[in-house]
Amino acid sequence: MIKTIQEKDLIFDVATALRYERFDDDAIHGTRSTMKRVDFIIEGDEEVTFLEVKDPDMPGARDPEKLLQDLKKDILIPELAGKYRDSLLFSFLRGGYDKPIKYIVLLSMASLDDALILRKIDELRFAIPLTNSQWRQNSAYSCVILKLGAYKQAFGDQSVWRASDYED
Repeated sequence: MIKTIQEKDLIFDVATALRYERFDDDAIHGTRSTMKRVDFIIEGDEEVTFLEVKDPDMPGARDPEKLLQDLKKDILIPELAGKYRDSLLFSFLRGGYDKPIKYIVLLSMASLDDALILRKIDELRFAIPLTNSQWRQNSAYSCVILKLGAYKQAFGDQSVWRASDYED
């Protein structure tokens, strides 16, 4: 059975997930909440994935270069870190998870420089932060920023596809 979640033009296969939810949903948080939220939380057998999707390569995207400028001007990383921290706090307060958590940011921008992504991954890990000597456990065991090709390489060619590729 095919199970999918969709963020605008990108569709993700979640057939192997135990549970999944569109976390960026006012039905969960209420309309007055100022907490930032990741797009999806996907629970698997061994781990929980917090997934944030940014897709400036989407057909018809308005101002796709803004994401690149926000990344270079150090605007995007604090925003991504805040989304993770607030989502983690919200999840913890509603019962938490007994599995390790990984944070994946999918930046679907083919023109994005791989060296820039590597630098920004380090900045994101520091901004969250992932560890602290006072904590009993890490806030996440993994934190990555992936372009669409790298996401498919890590999770399989059929793990994500564009809805627009199948429209007439």
